[in-house]
Amino acid sequence: MTSARDIKSILLPNLALLTTVCFWGLSFVSSKYILNTGFPPLTLVFFRFCIASAIFFPISRAIEPRSTIHKKDILPLIATSLFGITIYFLFETSGIRLTSASNAALIIASIPIFTIIAEYIFFKTAIQWYKILGVLLSIGGVYLIISRTIEAQLYPGIIKGNLYMLGACLSWVGYIVVSKRLRQRLSGVTCITYQFIFGTIFLIPFSLREFSGWFVPAPLVILNFLYLGIACSAIGYFLYLYGLSRLEPVAVSTYTNLVPVIGTVGGVFILNEKLLVSQILGGASIIIGIVIVNLKGRKNTNHL
Repeated sequence: MTSARDIKSILLPNLALLTTVCFWGLSFVSSKYILNTGFPPLTLVFFRFCIASAIFFPISRAIEPRSTIHKKDILPLIATSLFGITIYFLFETSGIRLTSASNAALIIASIPIFTIIAEYIFFKTAIQWYKILGVLLSIGGVYLIISRTIEAQLYPGIIKGNLYMLGACLSWVGYIVVSKRLRQRLSGVTCITYQFIFGTIFLIPFSLREFSGWFVPAPLVILNFLYLGIACSAIGYFLYLYGLSRLEPVAVSTYTNLVPVIGTVGGVFILNEKLLVSQILGGASIIIGIVIVNLKGRKNTNHL
């Protein structure tokens, strides 16, 4: 007979991951809403991670009061902060400003595919035939989304926006490659804490360049800022680490595959974005490809 403790140990991490993917999926919608008001994109990222750092740092101190970083970890932390926070979100936010939230979510879904290719190039990781099939399916899905939405000309500057989103994918792959050894020495909470802090510091000069475009946002925009900083970043990352520590990587991958689905649905129903058949087919191709490459317990490398 299953005890209440066993049910709790299974239910809580699953609820944590489900909450996380909902937060992350709707982050594309929230960012797009803020950017639609004319708020500077790089300043948006800076304030988002100011909020996240201010919340996550005391949480990390409470959870791991004795955790420290060594001198040899500083440069890798700086590099991962640049790739995983500063550069990634500069690309992502700039891309969301020019393309649709649904497009952005679907393109970002291909990160695990680019990661497989990078691991093959840098670490000579073998790729089984079925993973090659999954890679090809996902790449085909990305091409279908980008090419058909460009033809439809739904948004001004959509070509540049889609290329920015691809840049975000490649930046996250750089983060995965650089942090491979770092994750073996430091806990997830410690890594993310310092990456938040360093990444925020590196964002300062970018946001200051947009100073002339700063303005006092409306209350609803402020609520979206708080949602991105508190729910999507601080709480989302914490819940993700909690779920990852208690569930198999394949189960975690299954949940994170829902992020583009939620982002797409949110874009359609909240922002009234038009969803093309090519986006549906391309998104399905990406997700099917990701499911295939995650067969037999591949370690999850999706976006946090």
